[in-house]
Amino acid sequence: MAKFIELTVSEDDETRIIMVNTDSIGRIYQNPQMSNKSIVELNYHSINDAPVYLEVEIPYEKLRLSFL
Repeated sequence: MAKFIELTVSEDDETRIIMVNTDSIGRIYQNPQMSNKSIVELNYHSINDAPVYLEVEIPYEKLRLSFL
């Protein structure tokens, strides 16, 4: 059974909430520029074969704990 997580994603000057299948999440990183944001790497690639990253409005430690 698929499990989903709500992520608040920031793009340019707007934020939105998206549902992401936890099976499609590869790695998570702390944003080096802002401690209150994280970077989520997805397990699939875009049309031009580049990795897909999401900048989320969740601190790294809180996001990491949601996967434990």
